[in-house]
Amino acid sequence: MPSLLSTLLGIFLVATLCTFATADSFSITLDGAETELLLKDTIDPLEIIEFSSNMKDWIPIARNYGNQWENIFPHAYDLSAVAGSTDQAMVLPTGEKGFYRKRSASTINASSNKELASRFLTQATFGPSRSEINSFPNINSNTFGSPEDDSFEDWINAQIAISPFYHRAYWRERSDPDYIDESALADRLVNEVGHNPAYGQQFAFSRGQTIYRTDWTNPLPGYGGLFDINGNVIDENHPDWPTDSNDFDWQGRPMTGLHFDNCIAHISGTGNPPYRLNKYDTNYPVSDTRQLVWYKAAIDAPDQLRQRVAWALSQYFVVAELGSNQPQAVERWLNYYDIFTRHAFGNFRDILDEVTWSPHMGYYLSHIENRKANPNQGTYPDENYAREVMQLFTIGLWELNEDGTKEVDANGDAIPTYDNDDIFEFAKVFTGMRRPQNRGPDTNIEELSNNYIDPMRVDKSWHDFDPKTLLDGTTLGPFKQNANGVRKDVAGLLDHLFNHKNVPPFFARFMIQRFTVSNPSPAYIKAVALAFKNGLYEGSGSGNRGCMEATIKAVLLHPEARSASLAYDPSHGKLREPLIRLMHVARAFELTSNRTYGWLYFKDTHDTILQAPYESPSVFNFYRTNYAPNGPIGDAALNAPEFQIHNDVSALQLSNALITLIVHGIAGGNYGNIGQRNLVDSVLDFTYENSISGNTSNLIDHLDLILCAGRLTSENRATILAAANTPSLNLTGIDKVKYVARLIVLTPEFNTLY
Repeated sequence: MPSLLSTLLGIFLVATLCTFATADSFSITLDGAETELLLKDTIDPLEIIEFSSNMKDWIPIARNYGNQWENIFPHAYDLSAVAGSTDQAMVLPTGEKGFYRKRSASTINASSNKELASRFLTQATFGPSRSEINSFPNINSNTFGSPEDDSFEDWINAQIAISPFYHRAYWRERSDPDYIDESALADRLVNEVGHNPAYGQQFAFSRGQTIYRTDWTNPLPGYGGLFDINGNVIDENHPDWPTDSNDFDWQGRPMTGLHFDNCIAHISGTGNPPYRLNKYDTNYPVSDTRQLVWYKAAIDAPDQLRQRVAWALSQYFVVAELGSNQPQAVERWLNYYDIFTRHAFGNFRDILDEVTWSPHMGYYLSHIENRKANPNQGTYPDENYAREVMQLFTIGLWELNEDGTKEVDANGDAIPTYDNDDIFEFAKVFTGMRRPQNRGPDTNIEELSNNYIDPMRVDKSWHDFDPKTLLDGTTLGPFKQNANGVRKDVAGLLDHLFNHKNVPPFFARFMIQRFTVSNPSPAYIKAVALAFKNGLYEGSGSGNRGCMEATIKAVLLHPEARSASLAYDPSHGKLREPLIRLMHVARAFELTSNRTYGWLYFKDTHDTILQAPYESPSVFNFYRTNYAPNGPIGDAALNAPEFQIHNDVSALQLSNALITLIVHGIAGGNYGNIGQRNLVDSVLDFTYENSISGNTSNLIDHLDLILCAGRLTSENRATILAAANTPSLNLTGIDKVKYVARLIVLTPEFNTLY
């Protein structure tokens, strides 16, 4: 982050004997136990008022970056207009002696159109590429990025219009040859497409307990070493039985069949080590199929904003592998994730409904097969989902104002949103929701033992039809004691929670943190909350509460997300998710797979960088929204969620992963820490970078643009330039490109957003 052009226009001791002090754009008045801060007309493009009790730890309390003062976290003291002037007043408790100062930036470096576009794409996608920056709407306009410019919204609208990349559909087209297209049927989802013969089988799948891998163990006739194309058993007497002892695997099974033949034919053209693949190329753990599809979407799917929204939502409505069953049951995981791809620009209420009725979530948070209480047997409904649907999915723990600040009671204490009695009461609602029936012999879905694709079914005899007391004291029900009554009971509670005043600011803060900044101001949270509440942002949206399109536009288009001056505020911005940083490099240089079936396979990143698709350690996601690491961030009472998985080990592993990707590609073993095997199976394309490498300065400018949105500090740029031009290194061509890229991805400008 650039060093703040800081001017101490005045530091004032606030004590009971002080009466008044002035400091240009702010002044201080003491009135008994309270201190009034008078905020005047702005002088500089960015001004921040800070408080300290010890002259060492300074906490921001007010900020002006657009000719309007605003309160900011962690304290978010109220602001009020001063009659007869444009000034604003902030009243805050004194408590003890303290100091105030103003930090300001008098000059803001102008950004080029391409730098503004790159910064926006860094927030809204898994990372910008040169072509995406160059083709950004109105990129050559003289008014690009100005308040009246609509280029960013035009890009969002274009993204919404792109046909969705459905994870389940992508897998179904390339897995079981028996899958047929039922996506148009009334009781089916749009992602229940059929197998595409042109793709063959590129992913593993299961029929019952039988796994059909993409290798020689596949039992499909002709696909593996078990049966030939006519269904005959391949044994020692069969002509397809290998004669070379090297053509048997570690368990003595014959390595033959279509998948093995495809592999052998392919690897002959993959070059020399470490790029030459081996005969095990099409073999991989079945549960990793989920990640293979996810990486394809993150890196290559054109609907980048939809995929980023889905990734954020998957961290909100979490289902993790730990605590779930059947990680090898690929379709149920992809189908659950597609709730978020399908509704990324739809409505939050629909997402909440599908999540609640999903048997995948039902198993994870244990409300599937939930029975009403039986006092004679001493049994009661499971309370897990009833608790988490409030704490994590809708209203949170504390009553909130519309700007995300906590409501307080007469004693100044925060007010809980619910208690254990409410959990006990709401657990009754989530009874009688049972695992869906299997579809039968013509199932058309992956069923290892049960159907986890269709919504849960209703068993009215298991449901508690007694009236339930809601959070506001009103009563839900009673409803008729039939299946429709069960659904009305569940829908009534979800509506009650969805319409709670907490949901807009609670969800707004989460989404802002996933895309733009870790510590949004109350004004930013309120703007996004109002977009959610009213279904509109600047006139765009459905007009219905819970509109995701309006919410996302508010997150990405709000001045706090777009203002360049806030780059000079040290409390602004965020640490980027480690997985997104890895995807950024992959996208920036068009990562291409050399594998037989084109997989982009980052292996076990949950162990190295502590983040991977489907690998959240708990329902609380990879990190808490209110996490504050020890040190300056914690001392300032600010939040930095991603630091929860950023430690001395994971930070080094991420650096190694980024360098591995740049120097080699996706590589494991002796070559890196992100590949499946001791070789390189996917590579980056530095053709363009090589063409401009003769001019080191131009090369740095280009890499700065696509990796840092042009934010490299002059100091870092000079250091990188000097290193790249070191005579003893004699760097040229691709070697120079990789060397410079390696240095840039280690800078704060690449690893943070601001």
